[in-house]
Amino acid sequence: MKRHISFVLVIGIIMLTFLAACAPKTTPVTSPNPIVNTPTALAPTSTLSPVRQAQGEPPTSQDAAWAKVVEAAKKEGKLTIYSYNLTGDIGIAIGRAFKERYGIQIDIVTGRGAEFIQRLHAEQRMGGLVGDLNDGNPPNAKLMKEEGLTIGIADELPVLQERDVWVTDVLGLDPKDKQIISFVFATYSLYINTNLVKPGEEPKVWKDVLNPKWKSKMAAVNPTSSAGLLNSFGPLLMEKVIDEAFLKALYLQDLRFSFNLPDEAGILSRGERSISLSGINTVYSQFITQGASIRAIELSDGTVLTPTVMVAFKGAAHPNATKVFINWFLSPEGQTVWAKTAGVASIRKDVPNFLPEAARLTPKRPVITTSEDTEEAARLYKEQWLNKLWGRQ
Repeated sequence: MKRHISFVLVIGIIMLTFLAACAPKTTPVTSPNPIVNTPTALAPTSTLSPVRQAQGEPPTSQDAAWAKVVEAAKKEGKLTIYSYNLTGDIGIAIGRAFKERYGIQIDIVTGRGAEFIQRLHAEQRMGGLVGDLNDGNPPNAKLMKEEGLTIGIADELPVLQERDVWVTDVLGLDPKDKQIISFVFATYSLYINTNLVKPGEEPKVWKDVLNPKWKSKMAAVNPTSSAGLLNSFGPLLMEKVIDEAFLKALYLQDLRFSFNLPDEAGILSRGERSISLSGINTVYSQFITQGASIRAIELSDGTVLTPTVMVAFKGAAHPNATKVFINWFLSPEGQTVWAKTAGVASIRKDVPNFLPEAARLTPKRPVITTSEDTEEAARLYKEQWLNKLWGRQ
């Protein structure tokens, strides 16, 4: 197995899960956002990247082609995002800023990857897609690509001409076809309720969570309903930080299973459990910002780093608006709106880190898994996690 151990090359792995179908919810993004003040006066739109503008470079034929894409996008006037991440205030802020910039309306349908895959196939059978793009986890994006649902647009995006501005390779998960585009990287770690776990009593390494004193005091996402726990434990298994014996012993610790990551964070915040096993900074930072007494802790034998991605759908109704949105979202303006509202670290070096201190970690041993590991991880999940280790929950 090919593996690259580099802190700046953050290539994550998230296992496919068997998600129960539920009705997605459409979130309007035109109502006011009480948290983030989006600039009311925006700079004139340019077809040049910020780097080329700063260098005073003249327009090229590619700039003229992009201007035509922008004009066509404005005529389309809208796009629909199938989203796991752009929910609530985040979606409102993104939608408002993008509409102020281009006059294009965004409709956001929230849900999870497996649901969207089923939905896309149903839309195809009915003769046309409703969704234009998806943001979510790499395995679901990879599955969408394998099933012929996505298309490569990276070569048309001016923002991806920029160099030396990225924390990690934006196209590192799909360098050949360029259909899977990373837009943020996240850290999975343990989180504790600081009112329930005294300083110095936190687990220091992964085997510490097997201590009997933590029995019935830990929460985790149910691996059959969300990828959260798998995102954390899959890479740790493949790096041999933990093993099957660890997982069998952990199951006997009487975990409190949640439906998804925000649900798990809520359980921890309310003090219903002392430790969260599948905490991710991009979700838990929002609870910390709202005053929850929780914080991330690092286990010295492994901290998992993983990206979140976007894909454009093949045959979408608004292909030009899709290109313009992804280009804008990866720009300094789009990344600033996203990172500030979500309370996360941007994938761009020129955008501030908005993670609250209690969610920040500098891993001593980052566990980074390459895209080549995804299929092996999915096999491990299907054949061992559900069937051999914990049964079907």
